[in-house]
Amino acid sequence: MNRAPLPLNSPHALALLGALSVISCHNLDGFTSKPGEAYCGALPSQPEFQDGFVKTGSPPNLELALKLDTSNLTSRPGTLSSSDGASGLCAPQALFEDAPLRAIPEVDHDVLSTLRFGEGHEHDFFAWVDSTCQGTLLSVVSLMKNNQVEMRLFKPARNPSPGATAADLPGFAVFQMHPKKLSDCGL
Repeated sequence: MNRAPLPLNSPHALALLGALSVISCHNLDGFTSKPGEAYCGALPSQPEFQDGFVKTGSPPNLELALKLDTSNLTSRPGTLSSSDGASGLCAPQALFEDAPLRAIPEVDHDVLSTLRFGEGHEHDFFAWVDSTCQGTLLSVVSLMKNNQVEMRLFKPARNPSPGATAADLPGFAVFQMHPKKLSDCGL
């Protein structure tokens, strides 16, 4: 028995399209940090993956803890803390002290929101985050299919003069973050 196709404006076609869109959406609730937990990761030692985030001549000893709330991805998706209070760029304060990530709503309406940064990415988003002494940084957060998080931080700065310290340099860093108890994050 051959049936005529449903007109796209019929109630049945609209219901089918709605059901398909719900099925195709990914549930990101599993990425929300549980109480007492965070996604934690250390600054990589390879220079091609970090610059401008630790004092000149210091070892890369910066660890981040991201408390993520996926129910607020379009407003305040989480908070960021760091372990570098004693010896970091902002000493005696840490670079980040429960700094809220702030979604960038304008990006949600731009083609940038559709970018995928490679295989294994479940969802990627952009957010601002304020450091205690380095101003506002851009973060690109990738929720990975293996339940890990990648965070890329971009620290803008003017063209540095010769001999500028790390605090005056633009910066970039990639953090591979894993879910842990907050007490195990090195903060």
